[in-house]
Amino acid sequence: MDNSKLCDAHCHPHDDVEHLDMIPKLKTGHITIMGVRQDDWDRVAEVTAQCASGRCIPSFGIHPWFLHRLMVDDNADPKTHYDQVLTAKIASEKQEMIEALERPFPREEWVANLKQRLADHPQAVVGEVGLDRAARLLPDGAIEWHGVKPTTVQTSIDHQMHVLRIQLEIAREFQRAVSVHCVQASGHLLQLLQELAVPSKKKDKSSSTALPPPVRLCIHSFVGSAGSIPQFLNVKGFSIYVSFSVAISGRLAKSKLQQLMCAIPEDRLLIESDLNSPQGQDEAMEEIVKVVAEARQWSIEQTIEQTYRNWQTFVGMQ
Repeated sequence: MDNSKLCDAHCHPHDDVEHLDMIPKLKTGHITIMGVRQDDWDRVAEVTAQCASGRCIPSFGIHPWFLHRLMVDDNADPKTHYDQVLTAKIASEKQEMIEALERPFPREEWVANLKQRLADHPQAVVGEVGLDRAARLLPDGAIEWHGVKPTTVQTSIDHQMHVLRIQLEIAREFQRAVSVHCVQASGHLLQLLQELAVPSKKKDKSSSTALPPPVRLCIHSFVGSAGSIPQFLNVKGFSIYVSFSVAISGRLAKSKLQQLMCAIPEDRLLIESDLNSPQGQDEAMEEIVKVVAEARQWSIEQTIEQTYRNWQTFVGMQ
């Protein structure tokens, strides 16, 4: 297997701070490292700088699990902001959360931070961003998810869509690709993309102003229905890619996963590990290649070559 052409379209190896030195030594040829909060963007940038040129692509964005910290109306005071964007089945949990959370980031601040990161890193992707209707906040707003029972507090889908809209508009402004997390929100994501759609022609007939190129957008670790794929592919102003992983997509029944993989146009299919450590990353990438090859009835070599070309186009390297 030619690992030099393996492209991990979505991963978080920088989360494992004890093994950062393993990342530049991975056999996997290219990795797209996802930032999820403003406070992990520095580490994303540092890890990228330690890799050979073009090997590690940084991504800067704010994951839906952390969108409650972002203000979109700077006229609201912090407690009013949290009261508006948080929901909970248990009212006391919401009030306790509001009291415990740190001050939210003003819109002007976090938008400026994201734009600056993209300006500083011309190859960077916008990610990981998205929508998640299942996620619940941890007690006191903690960010370490493993082994901690979540509360009933959630970020409203309206706020999530508002912040995602802003991040997608920034991606369009900077002409960058986007990696999207979508859990139990495919309809909401499709609605938002349709609202942001622009004509696919290079110029609007009613205007002499050139339209921006389509935004390259990957729905990562896809587990939705095959029937929804054509709807996403047909949204004007976006070039939709779909990525699969063993870690998440592999939870599906084999027949459904194969059906999904075969429903994606061959030039829009990507592969990923979605792991938060470099340990096991090479093995995960080799495994997903085998899964795709079996589903599409491709050879291992064909699978690697096709997904390599797709990844290059997605991130804007060709």
